[in-house]
Amino acid sequence: MKDYSGFRLEDAMEQLKAQGYEITVRLTASPRQRDMGYGTDSRVVRQRLLDNRTVELLVCNVNS
Repeated sequence: MKDYSGFRLEDAMEQLKAQGYEITVRLTASPRQRDMGYGTDSRVVRQRLLDNRTVELLVCNVNS
């Protein structure tokens, strides 16, 4: 699987779904920014294959 670190969440999800993967998303942020959630412009920090068809993407927001 390709490394999607640094990709916009929207782009990474589109490419992974096209390859048949299911996706879960987790957010990493400072405590006061966690309530902001994530959006399509969030960036992928890390990816992890949970099982044969599920990828977990750890994302962060680029705008504060």
